[in-house]
Amino acid sequence: MRLSELPFPANVLQSLQAGGVEHLNPPQEDAVKQGLLDGRNLVVASPTASGKTLIAELALLKHFLANGKIIYLVPLKALGSEKYRDFKEKYEQLGMRIALSVGDLDSSDGWLQRYDVIVASNEKMDSLLRHNADWLSRISLIIADEVHLLNDASRGPTLEVVLTRLRKLCNAQLLALSATIRNADEIAAWLGAGLVRSDYRPVQLHYGTSYPNGKAHVIDYAEKESLVISGDKESEAAIAKDTVQRKKQALFFVSTRRNAEALAERLAASTVALLSTTERALLQKIAKDVENALHVPTKQCKRLAASVAGGTAFHHAGLVAQQRKLIEDHFRAGTIKILTATSTLAFGLNLPAWRVLIRDTKRYGGYGADYIPVLEVQQMAGRAGRPKYDNEGEAILVAKAKAEAEELKARYIFGEPEPIYSKLSVEPMLRMHVLALIASEAVKTKNGLQEFLAQTFFAHQYGDIEEVMEKVERILKELESYAFIAAGQGKFISSEFVPAFEIGKDVHLAATTLGKRVSELYLDPRSAHFIITNKPQSDIEHLLVVSQCLEMRPLVRVKQKEYDAIENKLADTGITYPDVWDVDYEDFLDAFKTSLVFSDWIDEKNEHALLETYGITPGELYAKTTSAEWLLYSAKELAALAAKKSEANHANRLRLRMQHGVKEELLHLVQIRGIGRVRARMLYKAGVTNAADIRNAPAEKLAALLGARLALQLKEDSAASLEEKMKRVKRSYRYDD
Repeated sequence: MRLSELPFPANVLQSLQAGGVEHLNPPQEDAVKQGLLDGRNLVVASPTASGKTLIAELALLKHFLANGKIIYLVPLKALGSEKYRDFKEKYEQLGMRIALSVGDLDSSDGWLQRYDVIVASNEKMDSLLRHNADWLSRISLIIADEVHLLNDASRGPTLEVVLTRLRKLCNAQLLALSATIRNADEIAAWLGAGLVRSDYRPVQLHYGTSYPNGKAHVIDYAEKESLVISGDKESEAAIAKDTVQRKKQALFFVSTRRNAEALAERLAASTVALLSTTERALLQKIAKDVENALHVPTKQCKRLAASVAGGTAFHHAGLVAQQRKLIEDHFRAGTIKILTATSTLAFGLNLPAWRVLIRDTKRYGGYGADYIPVLEVQQMAGRAGRPKYDNEGEAILVAKAKAEAEELKARYIFGEPEPIYSKLSVEPMLRMHVLALIASEAVKTKNGLQEFLAQTFFAHQYGDIEEVMEKVERILKELESYAFIAAGQGKFISSEFVPAFEIGKDVHLAATTLGKRVSELYLDPRSAHFIITNKPQSDIEHLLVVSQCLEMRPLVRVKQKEYDAIENKLADTGITYPDVWDVDYEDFLDAFKTSLVFSDWIDEKNEHALLETYGITPGELYAKTTSAEWLLYSAKELAALAAKKSEANHANRLRLRMQHGVKEELLHLVQIRGIGRVRARMLYKAGVTNAADIRNAPAEKLAALLGARLALQLKEDSAASLEEKMKRVKRSYRYDD
């Protein structure tokens, strides 16, 4: 089917054709024939790079032209940012208003009502539903990307509840995009949707296994002649060099961040000699930018920079955003030849390579090492082959011997992907969603709650929800004991719970003011109760409380060699802690170490010092401090609701210090545009401590401290503007101002 045959105006067709599309491929044509442009719900299950995004864009354009409102749901913030950039570049010229909403989980974001297309994370959409955003009923199209993540215990329940709620709330077309999975028909039946199932890929994918054979390395392809590579002891190095010699790129998937770093260093040493003089010069410049992403480079920054200089990089959540962007941009551009990463990259950004090598097919869990799922391997393999550059791609499973290679081939190349199962019954997630449903008045009785759950994928899949309702019974009693909900038979007769929810007798459910606020804050109710019932006095006690919340998992683990030092620091605080034989002791010690990281951060220790002292990478530090900032904000809000002004003030001061990584004396300065923690400390040491000091300081003094450009910017800010900024700052951390 030609693109020009679709019922779109000429300017829309031109925007689509600008991306090089003239004909629809098989899954795209199938989607159109099954009613994509006629408002029919569809599940599209096809491999990575098979054109699912264009299917979504066709539906998106149809609804935009009909003045509809479109929600594009993504599981990851990075994927949301990528889609937002792509849509703006392609369709903003058509007058399409596109918004990105992936943060601030305590807002209804009324401004979103002005936009045609909203790219939102699943969690953000859940938050908008909890806040009863008034524009949600106007949604005409829901696109759910990576819907196979219903199978994920941490992300799946939120996606499942969001889709169930949206289907009840608005009469919208639903388009679910999925990898190739065994039971896509089951998801389609749940959503009342047609199924587009396809194995089509525009770039042919060759699967294979590699193993050493004497002094050589064999790549045994499933469907073409084997390749023998010689010249290196290590398979990974031999294959990397072969890739670079072919003027191609490779992406290695390994099990841990440490493995990704070590492999990148080894491969850089092997491939650097294959780079041209021009490539080396450009990589040296990129390496310098990577190393200087932080004010004081850490040893991780230096290791990454050294790898980049050799044409190789590692990519994981331990890097800061600027480093990740540099690596992503230059890998896409072809400057960085080899990338090593953990498996999470397979579910995130679009970073294709000619070759994908999956080195680690086992992962350590609670009961030792086990094989990773077939679906996960297929997601990694799907990155092989760049549609705009390659006619084919290779996905290779790396084995240590021929026998292992045969086993991997049977399991992953010829094996079936696992079916997707609902994870709604995972209790911490269910606890959050039960409170949210009651607090937002999506359900008002116990029978109503049961009816809602009967419409979920879990109920569709298992035929009944007896297992879930048993947990719901316990959860309702727990929420009532926290005073987050009130329940009554027929009417609200008391705040006490009706025993056992007798069969045939409905129970009215309503959130208390406190319970509604807990739901809006997007907290696990158990974490909220823990925050409310603890009475921290010192900074370290506050930080320990938030470190013990479920949202802070995984914690910064105490290493064996650190036990004595951490235990001594804990004893010095005077904080009561479990006995060493208690099962909670190690968990508590990990939480205490995490709180020490936060304490040093707000005392202005830099990323280098924290990595050296606690082994926490800059990327991990950013993720942890962001979570801690949110929990401290929540603690402030809950204390304010209880009219505990002193506690609210203390939590909010710590929140601002956590946000900026400063001591309290710098809070006024870091709120000023262009002033971060390092510049604020320089100014403070020079006697410039607030906005008035900046206004009154000689321009030459500011220029000497900050540089001429920033000094000029600060001077150009009017006195009135600076004073108003400072008033807002003061109000933000003094609850009773």
